[in-house]
Amino acid sequence: MSKADPKHGRWILPAVIAGLIGFTYLFVTALPPAEIPVGTTTTVAASDTTTSVPDSTTTTTLPADIADFLALVDAYELTAKSIANDIDEANTAWENKADGVPSFADTLAAFEAAKVEAQTLSESVAATSPPDAYASVWPDSVTAAATLPPGVDAVIEGLRAPDDGTARREAVAAYEVLTTEFIATLIQVRAATP
Repeated sequence: MSKADPKHGRWILPAVIAGLIGFTYLFVTALPPAEIPVGTTTTVAASDTTTSVPDSTTTTTLPADIADFLALVDAYELTAKSIANDIDEANTAWENKADGVPSFADTLAAFEAAKVEAQTLSESVAATSPPDAYASVWPDSVTAAATLPPGVDAVIEGLRAPDDGTARREAVAAYEVLTTEFIATLIQVRAATP
């Protein structure tokens, strides 16, 4: 008669449990410390003394129309920066071209794409109806946005100019100024938030 254990694998379950405990320990110790949400009051007890940490933030809830409008303003700013960045990258690539790369056609296409984006941005800004609180400052943003498409036209004309690239460089620098002026009007808009 054999005295060998007839149930092979009896050791597997304890090994799996030990592995799970090990993984749980490693996972829990690797977690970052818990964060206490801002705005909650924490009470710390030390001996017989109780110390309360007061709420250090004030939260104001903006009306929905103002919050939506400010989100649009933020999006317009990001779009303007993106367009200026695209123009700058295309211009820098053209300045540093080697062996015909990028080609004139590729650079022109990049500038023309920026023109379409600038036109779309300008039209979107003009079509935006601001809440009454911004009625006095929003027209400046509309005016500044309207200068962006012609600014890209000047960059395209500079690329096509038969000079040493001066017209294009000046137009790119001028477009950066136009973008900065547009963003400055958006900052004024945000400052008018009641």
